[in-house]
Amino acid sequence: MSSSHHHHGHHAHTPLSAKVALDRYYQEVASIILSRQNPATGLIPASVAITTHGDYRDAWVRDNVYSIYCVWGLALAYRRMDDDGGRGYELEHATVKNMRGLLFAMMRQAQKVECFKHTQAVGDALHAKYSTTTGSTVVADHEWGHLQIDATSLFLLALAQMTASGFRIIYTLDEVAFIQNLVFYVERAYRTPDYGLWERGNKVNHGQPELNSSSIGMVVAALQAINGVNLFGARGGSASVIHVLPDEISRNLSTLRIALPRESASKEIDAALLSVIGFPAFAIDDAYIVDYTREDIIEKLGGRYGCKRFLRDGHQTVLEDTSRLHYEPAELKVFEHIESEWPLFFTYLILEGLFRGDMKQVQLFRSKLEPLLVDSAEMGVYSHNNRERRTHEETAPTSAAHSRSRRNSSVHLRKREPHPPPQHMKLVPELYMVPRENVDEERRRPGSQTRVPNENIPLVWAQSLYILGNLIYDDLLSPAELDPLERRFGVTKKRYHSDVVVQVVLVAEDEELQERLKRFGLETQTRQRCEPVRVSPSSALRDAFTVLGANAKLGLTGRPPRPVGTLTTCKLYRCQGRLYAFTPHFMDKEEFYLVSDNDYLVSVFEQELHFVRGNWFEGGRPTMVVELTREMVGGLDEAWMRGGTASSGGGSASGLGSGHNVNGVSTQEERWRSRAASRNLMNFMMSLRSGQVGGVRVRLGRLSEMVNTSCIESLDFLVREGEGWENILRGDQLSMDVGLGRLSISSADGTARSGDRSGRRRVRRRPTAEGSKSPLLTPLTPMNPDFGDTFRLQDPINGPDDSARPPRTLSPVKDEHGSGTVGEEPAGEGAETPPDMLSLVLGDPSQIPGALLHLSQCTHLYDQMELLHYLSTVLPLDHETPMGSLTSLIEEVYLKAMHLRQWSVVRQAAGLLGKMVNWLTANVSDLLIRQRPLTVGFGREEVVIEKPMNPEALKELIYKHCASDIREAPLVQEVLTYLGSFIRGAPHLFEGIMRIRTHFFIIAMREEISRMKSCDEVDAIDYLMQLSPYEMKSLLGQILAAHDACTKPDAINNFSSSSSATPQPWIQDGHGLPPFMQSQSRWRHLGNIHVQASVESAALKLYHIAGDLPTEIVVNAQSAGFAAGNWVKIEVWRDGMEVLPATGITWGRGLNVCVVDPLDGGILERATFDTHISESESEEFVRLIEWLDPGTIVVVAAMDDCAERLTEGARKVCEMLGSRSIREVGYRDSWCLIAQKGAGGDEGDGGGAVEGYRKAEEKCPTEMVRKVMGLEGSRRSSDAGGKERMMLFLPSGGRQLNRRKNDGALNRVPTDFYPIVWRLLSNVEGIVVGQAYLPSNPTVYEKTAQELNFALQVESLLDVIRDPAERQIAVECLMCLQKISERNPEMNLKKGKLDLMRIVRDAVATFWEGWVKEHASETSVDGVNESAAVGASGGEGLGIGEEPSVTSGTLQPPSVATTTTTAPTTGAAGAGGVPSATTIPPPLLTANGNTTGPTTSNSTPQRPAFLGRSLSSRGVSTLTVNTSTTSVTNMEAPSNMGTAEALSFSRNERFARRLFYDLPMERSMEVLAESCVRGVVEVRIGPGF
Repeated sequence: MSSSHHHHGHHAHTPLSAKVALDRYYQEVASIILSRQNPATGLIPASVAITTHGDYRDAWVRDNVYSIYCVWGLALAYRRMDDDGGRGYELEHATVKNMRGLLFAMMRQAQKVECFKHTQAVGDALHAKYSTTTGSTVVADHEWGHLQIDATSLFLLALAQMTASGFRIIYTLDEVAFIQNLVFYVERAYRTPDYGLWERGNKVNHGQPELNSSSIGMVVAALQAINGVNLFGARGGSASVIHVLPDEISRNLSTLRIALPRESASKEIDAALLSVIGFPAFAIDDAYIVDYTREDIIEKLGGRYGCKRFLRDGHQTVLEDTSRLHYEPAELKVFEHIESEWPLFFTYLILEGLFRGDMKQVQLFRSKLEPLLVDSAEMGVYSHNNRERRTHEETAPTSAAHSRSRRNSSVHLRKREPHPPPQHMKLVPELYMVPRENVDEERRRPGSQTRVPNENIPLVWAQSLYILGNLIYDDLLSPAELDPLERRFGVTKKRYHSDVVVQVVLVAEDEELQERLKRFGLETQTRQRCEPVRVSPSSALRDAFTVLGANAKLGLTGRPPRPVGTLTTCKLYRCQGRLYAFTPHFMDKEEFYLVSDNDYLVSVFEQELHFVRGNWFEGGRPTMVVELTREMVGGLDEAWMRGGTASSGGGSASGLGSGHNVNGVSTQEERWRSRAASRNLMNFMMSLRSGQVGGVRVRLGRLSEMVNTSCIESLDFLVREGEGWENILRGDQLSMDVGLGRLSISSADGTARSGDRSGRRRVRRRPTAEGSKSPLLTPLTPMNPDFGDTFRLQDPINGPDDSARPPRTLSPVKDEHGSGTVGEEPAGEGAETPPDMLSLVLGDPSQIPGALLHLSQCTHLYDQMELLHYLSTVLPLDHETPMGSLTSLIEEVYLKAMHLRQWSVVRQAAGLLGKMVNWLTANVSDLLIRQRPLTVGFGREEVVIEKPMNPEALKELIYKHCASDIREAPLVQEVLTYLGSFIRGAPHLFEGIMRIRTHFFIIAMREEISRMKSCDEVDAIDYLMQLSPYEMKSLLGQILAAHDACTKPDAINNFSSSSSATPQPWIQDGHGLPPFMQSQSRWRHLGNIHVQASVESAALKLYHIAGDLPTEIVVNAQSAGFAAGNWVKIEVWRDGMEVLPATGITWGRGLNVCVVDPLDGGILERATFDTHISESESEEFVRLIEWLDPGTIVVVAAMDDCAERLTEGARKVCEMLGSRSIREVGYRDSWCLIAQKGAGGDEGDGGGAVEGYRKAEEKCPTEMVRKVMGLEGSRRSSDAGGKERMMLFLPSGGRQLNRRKNDGALNRVPTDFYPIVWRLLSNVEGIVVGQAYLPSNPTVYEKTAQELNFALQVESLLDVIRDPAERQIAVECLMCLQKISERNPEMNLKKGKLDLMRIVRDAVATFWEGWVKEHASETSVDGVNESAAVGASGGEGLGIGEEPSVTSGTLQPPSVATTTTTAPTTGAAGAGGVPSATTIPPPLLTANGNTTGPTTSNSTPQRPAFLGRSLSSRGVSTLTVNTSTTSVTNMEAPSNMGTAEALSFSRNERFARRLFYDLPMERSMEVLAESCVRGVVEVRIGPGF
């Protein structure tokens, strides 16, 4: 086409001029594309060239689709013509022939599609190119990177658009089945590394596939486009409709959103993403992401001649060595600034501008593209010049890695076109390169040199897009015709989340449960009453989709039996006129114990509501059908449901001392917690009636009422299976009664009174998906009380004198060989050792008879579990004992412990049985696809997981590398499950975290418990293991949110606040915690594990990890009974900031209680006790108040009525708090109270309590009562002991230390940290951390600053540092070094290796010298030494989970624990023999600070014990730490030592490090800067730094 034609654009054509213009374009298309189309197969070669870079005569799938796009577009343009001379028909069928040619080529490999659906293996991938003449394969499976998911997805996208435009490409149901299987083939792209658009994977080109954003983006577009498309067009039926599961779209889309603008781990940016954010995919509906991705591409890759493919791309540069199949790592930097530039990408930018209507962008890139086009008349000149320029390459073999083919070993000259293009037609070259003579100058001044095109002119793919853009620009074709599915409107059509209303239907298990719930005020339906809609489990829908796409002739089986997600089950389905609804997967009973915790279920329910709200883009509303079972509400006894007298497990109001469980927690508390879990579930379900939960709009109603507004999809494809389709949709309901087991327990707390069996129930086992009756299955559904003799162990009982017996009589410990012993030990002082004490060594079979005898007699679950643990080490699990097999006995204890909520026993049994979370692989994938590699294990057992794994492989890996304690593997699975849910719902919590190391996450949780509960690490582990799944998840969320608390002080308190009826701030600004972590009124995070902490230790129980402590708290309360308006208002303000808002929180009938921490003003608990309906609620209110620590602030306010069943004990408790009116409070009166527990003297003394009271007859609320309290006095009132004195010495009171420890454990780094390290590494020889070394060459030569692989390499370097706090100091030191370089460009760093830990130690020593001088006059040596001893002893009060610094020490076995170990210090402990910051062993449980010294990297460490016993309890009183100068024992100064030596740095280094790590960042950076300048540069910086 002539150049004069190209500057027309956007003017009205007359029919004649339009016909002339179209004919011109037809000549171009015919000469360039149609002339090359094979007459038999319809395929088009990528080119007719055989160059030094390969044979382009083959038919690439991707190139064929792009090439045929302009033919399709021209055919659509001819539709406007009344008389097109048959050209429209010709073009249309050329398009169809090409698409069917590709279809036939792929269908010949149907077996590969079938295999790949299950394996995602590279060898099972469809081929990405075929023979143009035959459609057969041309390269063997493993000789080329065939796995190119983007090419297959592009074919599906084009097929959907062409079909929607009226083209008929698919003819038979066999072809429909194959296309449906192609959907299954690509739907898991979010977890499938491929070779990408450039067919090379990693940019080094060594054959390693990667997760590519360009591939995932094309999959998103293909799945969205083809979903619901009838491939037979308007005349097709339901059998020819393509189905896509919305959860698969959501997973791919969320992965893409997070990854952009990054292309892959080795490519920080790639111009291929232009096809994702614009034409043809339009995969992103967020305008902000689209804009910054485009800007990033233009800024980093744009040039005068087009865009580079990616940074340091050596393809077809003159410096590329074509004799090798790969690049050397250090070679990539050679290509910097001289990468070839591709005009192709200008055509993408032009098309995107045309589709978006941005004519400014169109004109800009048309003007840039025009000079780059080659006139067809000049082709000979270009060919001659290029041939001479490449003479030096003609003797080199073709590089298979750099080329698009690996099968050619000889080089031929380019063959000429069989039909040359018309004269003066503008052709788009493949790329422009820098001539050899201009390379050096181009490097010095990027973009300054003239480039020349290569010999592949035109690149047909680029020419097709260029012609397509011209057709639209010349107004011969509209974007609407090329995009009938309207994908271009994705950004403008984006549905706002607030518009989504989630419909919720509650279904009761049976009519009896329905009646019970109705008395509670909760309306439900049974399955039978849901007609005409049938309710089935999600597994039935999963099985239904296994039929979809099945085709025996092609050997295809349909979708693999993978679970279906919540979005899929939120649709209703129609099959043969019948409607079906499916329950969501998270409500299914599973083998793992998580779902047995109702609080956890509620948190997951809330999370899924938010997920559905944020990811629903279907027509109609999402409908979530939730089935309530007896098991879920089992803790709600009939008396409470009816509003009767005290429940059977109620106990007295002061029954705290009547019984204790093994953790020292009262058995009454266990009753409370078990009933509270069911009550919390009911409260949450009741809250759905309000119409909004945590900012999500919900509608609660009957299923029949929801049908008209629901999204309904057809399942008529099942009918082809014959009469069996009804059985498939019925699911496994008929088999749920198979395999009954019976559980003999009393009430939900498991503390049945002697001789009382009335509360027992039996449970039945749910069969697996395969229908087997595995003994590992967890029976969870209660049935009638009929026990028989299924379970053989003694039931847990609580006799009259049960409280006096030792709570834990058996405890396994390890012998000197690493085995363990189980010995009886008294639990408290004065407890006598039983005469038949067992001493069992794990693995020693000599005590089997005694263990079996003891097992048959003992009644404590902990004892039973410890004995079974011992037996499992000496006998196979299938060994038959007189009571049954070991497996069945462990399973029995597992079941009982779940019902008794004895979570430590549950985790121990789960570990012995090797149980696994059903959805663990999905949660691991959620972390990995968001570019968060993870590790399990510790030390040499630590293993990195970088790609998704199948369930069996993942289970084997976790149990192999987390075997130091039997509870570790289940706990790691929990952590991964919770992290997966957090990263889906609140990805901002993971900002700055590049790698997830599960061991250190658990360390962080242990330390948080130690800090909050003021306990040592032994007790902290016990508390951690006893946490319920919901409490564990909440604690982990608190750890993740602690970083936000530094800049948003209320983030953690928001964590424990109720879901608001209005959108939460986290939705608006991306900070804080999501509402699904702010659940409805219930006992939160660690409130259920109550510790009777003393006032002396209370100063350490501060809820904020960072931030200044508040000084004043203001509490307001007001009550309105039923006649006065029926509402409650409670406000809490801390230093003028609202902690608990007066509005947006749902309070309930009865007594509403808010508990406030007197030390930092945090909200400890919120709960509602319905004292109108049940006296047991009054008793639970009493227990709450009595379990609170003295000094705790309590706010109580009545709503509706609180007096109907308010017991005498409850009134006494209120009087104890200071109420003077509680005796007068009657039916529906208004009453509120603000008090501080124990503030008064005698009971009944007001003690500063404020109170409001109005009788119901007055019909008005109480006045607003207010109490103002100073918090500093509460903190000063603590009797400071050794740990508190240590807190006084710390510069920030331990807050900065805790922040650094938390961030270090989570591997969190500042923004732009990795590019900063990259720039620093570019200026030094390398960075040394202990014995680890990161060299500058080849690191910076191979990797770019923002490359993911570089970030992971830096993480591996820092992972050598075992102390999390010291790790963060090292991060600050690196930031400081770069800051110095940037502010002082004239300053040069010393050549050589940068020893990071030497700088850190020098900074600590410098700080210590100044600190000693500053405090010399006010601090005695004894005081410092005492505090130093506390700082060195494990940090009970500091929350210092002392981890090994640069190397890992080992915890000695108990038999040798009375000796101390001194290991020689090497460079691994710091440069030049610098000792570790802490020398504590790697296990989660450190031995109360009494630990061994650091080992060298060359030593052979023992497997770290996940748990251990306190060495001090075994007589260890000294700790020897080897330093470069002296050995220190507990860091206490001998009496004969002088003051100067006692305060020397070498003697107090560990204490000095604790002080330094607690410095505010500004101060620590100043000290680090001084040490950096002293050690790395020659000159000192000025004081203004």
